Amino acid sequence: MRRLHVTRVLAVAAAAALLAAGCTGGDPKPTATVTATTDPATTSAAPSAPIPSATPTPSTAPPADEQPPPAQAPFPADLAPDTATASANAGLSPVNLRFGVHDGYDRLVLDLEGTGTPGWTSQYVDDPRSEGSGESMDLEGTAYLQTTVKGVIYPTEPGAKEYVGSRRFQPASAGVIHEVVYGDVFEGQAEVYIGVSSKQPFRVFLLEDPTRIVIDIYHP
Repeated sequence: MRRLHVTRVLAVAAAAALLAAGCTGGDPKPTATVTATTDPATTSAAPSAPIPSATPTPSTAPPADEQPPPAQAPFPADLAPDTATASANAGLSPVNLRFGVHDGYDRLVLDLEGTGTPGWTSQYVDDPRSEGSGESMDLEGTAYLQTTVKGVIYPTEPGAKEYVGSRRFQPASAGVIHEVVYGDVFEGQAEVYIGVSSKQPFRVFLLEDPTRIVIDIYHP
């Protein structure tokens, strides 16, 4: 009888506990959601495809003092005027004018120092004249290529560099060039006059680091 009484007491206590839980009226406590995260420092990810590095576009012009590969000679050139626009911040000083003869062309290189990039107008003229004075240039040759370099500062301006190259020379080893004259700086531009044996295809282009303008004149 004693064991039966104890059993009943336990049953009554359990029922009371269930009744109390059902009468609280509160919402059940939400279950926490665990989101799995990955630590990139400790996870071995599948290797991704490599990103191709940028490949610089090769210039059609050879470096200043090298010959082009045979496949590029003769180089693309014609008799039409060649022009380029100087950058807005151009403030350059011509410092030297160099000559070199190559297989198939004569080359002049005008070295510049300063800021920005130069522009130019290069064309054959019947009567080469100084832009500043208007005087006709006395120049050897039967045809004349005049190149006006733009974006140039006066030699007296702050930061200007001195021109140390030759102002007039006749290269003995040239193919078609008879004489070269470096003119004066006038209103933001400098001039290069080239006397040649005859009108030949030419090209003008810019090379940087350091800044220089290259003039190539074809010769047979």
